[in-house]
Amino acid sequence: MEEPRPAGDLMLRLAELAAGLADPDSDLDDLAEIEEELVAGRRQELIPYLEGHLAAAVEAGDWYARHVLARILAETAGRTSLAALLRAHARDLGDDQDSLSTTLHVLAQEDPAAAREVLLPWVPGSDEGLRRTAVWLLGFVPDPADLGLLARAARDADEGVRSAVVGTLGSHGSEPGAVGLLVELLDDPSPQVRISALSSLGFLRQPGTLRKICRRADDADPRVRTWVAIALGRFPAAASAEPGVAAVLERLAADADPYVREQAAEARQPRAPRG
Repeated sequence: MEEPRPAGDLMLRLAELAAGLADPDSDLDDLAEIEEELVAGRRQELIPYLEGHLAAAVEAGDWYARHVLARILAETAGRTSLAALLRAHARDLGDDQDSLSTTLHVLAQEDPAAAREVLLPWVPGSDEGLRRTAVWLLGFVPDPADLGLLARAARDADEGVRSAVVGTLGSHGSEPGAVGLLVELLDDPSPQVRISALSSLGFLRQPGTLRKICRRADDADPRVRTWVAIALGRFPAAASAEPGVAAVLERLAADADPYVREQAAEARQPRAPRG
């Protein structure tokens, strides 16, 4: 069996990696080799240094360095790295962050109580990036007690926070308080938030929300009108045959926008009941 690398050696390799990540002329294969050494080493002594290099990479706007260092930190520190990883995730550096997002929700679900202790104080905080990330991750560790906090976040000045609220409310299923908040967000000033709320309500298929969904059929944004048709099309056929719903779909089928017409026509097609 290969002997573990001494912490001092790995400290030097981490410094070498950080310098290489900051150098656009570095050989990526060499950096990948160091990355794997550090992942395999899992030396706890490196955690504060990893956190420091990760924070510096985020501050420099280097999404690739964030990706590499976040992976090493997560593998080394496990769920105790959640706060540092959340801070790194909260900055938009232009990448999709798929890997880091997956890491965050896996770590949060390993210990929901500990994750919530980190997340809850950040939701009403002053940093909009942290608010967005905290609200989003609460969707993976939901608790009915969050609904009051989410109701306040649904009125946040930041559109990204309100969008995150919609996704997190979806994790509460048909809980009446969550459905009520989604209905309120149908009147959000952001078309994207209205679209997200329509999508969630369409999946939930709660009969009591049909009238509010139909009200958005006169929305000024054609994308929202499109999602009214899509949402209505997700309800059972009996619901879409109700006179008020049928009239809305008929009106949307004659909309000036061709995609709205297409989705309305599809929503009006006979379909089998859904389970």
